Formats: sequence, C-alpha cells, structure tokens
Amino acid sequence: MNRPEFLQPIAGPAYGRFFRIVATPMRVGVLVMALRAVLQVPGDVGLADRFGVLGLGLLALAASYWFMFTSTTTIDDKGIRQSGLVEKKVEWSEVYSARLLGPRFARRLMVRTINGRFRFFFGGSPELQAAFARIAESYRS
Repeated sequence: MNRPEFLQPIAGPAYGRFFRIVATPMRVGVLVMALRAVLQVPGDVGLADRFGVLGLGLLALAASYWFMFTSTTTIDDKGIRQSGLVEKKVEWSEVYSARLLGPRFARRLMVRTINGRFRFFFGGSPELQAAFARIAESYRS
C-alpha cells in the first residue's frame, strides 16, 4: 500500500455545515418525542423517575450535539485522528484499506485496520474531503 504523504497537517471540522443544519431539527424532534413519552408513562411510575430518565437523555443529547459542533478531524504524517466524546485515531502503520462512503454532505472515510477493526472518520471541510479522496485512492485494492 502506498499511503499518501501529508507533510503539512490537514485539520478541520469533523461535521460539515449542512450535516449540522439537518441534525438540529432532528434533535428538536427527538426532544419533543422524549418529552411526550415521559408524560405518557403510566401513573404508577414516580415523577422523579420519569424526569430523571428524561434528564439523563437530555444530557446525552446535549453532549452529542456539542461534540458535533466542536469535533475536529486531523490528518498528518502519523495518521488520522478525530476528537469527540471518545477520540478516534489510526496510525498509518495500522491501515489495511480505506474507502469513501456516504453522500457529499456527510462523506466519511472508512478505514479498516490490519487487525480487522473498522474506524469511520468524518470530514466537514473541502480540504478534509480532498485528503479523504487521496487516502481512499492510495489504498484502493
């Protein structure tokens, strides 16, 4: 495999503007459905239990939303990294294959490591998309 060289690191948002715009009303919809579900729970379940579960769900929803806006993907001479709730990273020596997946507004790079694990990296900038294309092309079987 001829991995592409990245003399200068390429970094940018993990999720593109369109992806984030589409995700916002979807999260509002999830919030409304969760609130309806909590209000329709049978009366024998305590109010504190209902809203405790709702609170935990809202915390998870808010955290995932926050990381969607703040996560970054970096490609450099060491490998690929994506920040988030849990940082994902793959070193070049671990990469077995790579390919692009998804529509243009939510393009992601699927990397298969030499031990068979799959990692998915999102790229929300034109520079990252171009780098993903270079990587996928260089690891084409």
